Amino acid sequence: MYTKRMEGVVIAAITPMNEDGSVDYQGVADFAEYLVQAGVNCLYPNGTNGESLILTREEREKIAEIFVKVSNGRVPVFIQCGAMTTAEAASHAQHAVKIGADGIGVMTPAFFTMDDEGLFQYFSAVIAPLPEDFPVYIYNIPGCTGNDVSPALLARLLKAFPNIKGIKFSKPDLMRLEDYMLKADRRPDLLIGCDSLFVPCLTIGGVGEVSGPGALFYERFTRLYKQFKEGDLAGAMTTQQQIVVTDRALEGIPGIPALKTLLKLRGVIKCDACRAPLRPLRDDEVEKLTAVWNGYCEEEKIHV
Repeated sequence: MYTKRMEGVVIAAITPMNEDGSVDYQGVADFAEYLVQAGVNCLYPNGTNGESLILTREEREKIAEIFVKVSNGRVPVFIQCGAMTTAEAASHAQHAVKIGADGIGVMTPAFFTMDDEGLFQYFSAVIAPLPEDFPVYIYNIPGCTGNDVSPALLARLLKAFPNIKGIKFSKPDLMRLEDYMLKADRRPDLLIGCDSLFVPCLTIGGVGEVSGPGALFYERFTRLYKQFKEGDLAGAMTTQQQIVVTDRALEGIPGIPALKTLLKLRGVIKCDACRAPLRPLRDDEVEKLTAVWNGYCEEEKIHV
């Protein structure tokens, strides 16, 4: 029986790479262990921050296997399985079941514009072959994929597949989260993919946030969630404001390269390379990130 859920501080994991853009599998294992030790609530590899759509099927499968093996039940692992083709997405989903993952996320297809019926058929083809109780979360990031999961579509999917537990929505739109709740016959787990809206999401009934920067700044993210769960809303709001300030300081720098550079500064990964077409950062961008990291260390009293 599958009982784990995506909730709390869910880390959208990066994929450590070597200088030539190949996957650093030992780095993947080390990064997974680092996240377990950080005390986050759930690991989510092979998503946007993991550069999944520019990884091969074999690379994604091996990364998924490493995360499940390293976690070893200590922290839930949900594998993001969305891909450019329905066949590959379905393959990743079935592989996640095979390796003992706690569940999956499924992103919409990208680039090709699809209506609700097309998206329903896509998700159905991926989910239908899975065990009836295997947890699934829909992953909606319309700003990147060009396809949007409407409240009506989510309601239809929830009715058709009881093992769909909820949705991760990567857009700063709290009204859409409310509409997801209002339209559905049963209450879905709602997770926001926007660091600045962690507390607002929890306040309207959401269950957590999926964050890339949460891997680096985990002290703040885990503190915020603990404060909220313990009823310390004022404390959670103070921590939220700290997260917002840091978030704004990172504006204008490519997200995934920035996150890898910061993780290298923290000593978590050895190399900050991304796979092309993602570009290396300029010296001035690295200098800005270094200042952000040094400021964070000073505020949080971190010695690296």
